[in-house]
Amino acid sequence: MDSIKTIRAVERAFEVLRAIQRFPEGATLVELQRATGLSGPTLLRLLKTLMGLNAVSRSMADQRYRNSVQLHALGASIQPLDRLADVAAPWLDRLCQQIEWPSDLLVHRGEDDFMTVLESSLRQSPFYVPRRRGRVRVNLLGSASGIAFLCALPSAQQQALIRRARGGADLHNTKVAALNDLTQHLRLSWQRGWALRHPLYRGGGHALPARDDGLQALALPIVAQGCVLGALNVNWNRKAATAERMVERHMPALQAAASGIAAEAGQIGLLQDLPALRAVRKD
Repeated sequence: MDSIKTIRAVERAFEVLRAIQRFPEGATLVELQRATGLSGPTLLRLLKTLMGLNAVSRSMADQRYRNSVQLHALGASIQPLDRLADVAAPWLDRLCQQIEWPSDLLVHRGEDDFMTVLESSLRQSPFYVPRRRGRVRVNLLGSASGIAFLCALPSAQQQALIRRARGGADLHNTKVAALNDLTQHLRLSWQRGWALRHPLYRGGGHALPARDDGLQALALPIVAQGCVLGALNVNWNRKAATAERMVERHMPALQAAASGIAAEAGQIGLLQDLPALRAVRKD
């Protein structure tokens, strides 16, 4: 698939649609030109085409461009988590181009005792990372993403999820909880703004036997408008770099991607539709 060329006109059309969405009151031609970087004639041709397809409308009252009701109706049929994955995909792709190692966007759905990989740049990375592809289940209490997610929650929500994970089917959760040092790891992760794997957790799928996958992971929570959406991580082979080195080299890029995903999710009103959003801790 990587050898197949993309259609630039389609890419530009979607750039225009995304740009219009950033203007809740509608966008002028000048605003769209500034937001997309497209030339005036190119932008006008794209807008005329999109209006002909009923994807964009132009108000006679204020002459501003808006995405049409028909387009919103099509978008409404897409599940909120899939929309979040669509928002995250370009950010993960750019992040992978910067740091090369693969990253995942993970979410927690309600009462689960695991995190779910919603989107990943695993296929884009030039480095081999031994992990299953797709929306896999990731340990909640021991993984970097699980700890990053939990550390951003108020204490009562943290403890409720820890108790549920302790009594769940995943032996990894049981082992980590039995050490009684998880609260310390959560506090430290919240103070520094990012998390590593718990030292006891070296890999292994949800409810599957433990195995050393040779990886380390660094993750931080994704917070938007006072809510915790999930976590963003980067995975790498432990022998390739220390955690300190990865933090030093790649934390700014990781933070920028997490902030970008959060901001864009908020801009398109996605936070109102996502299930199981939790409040972020205040202290």
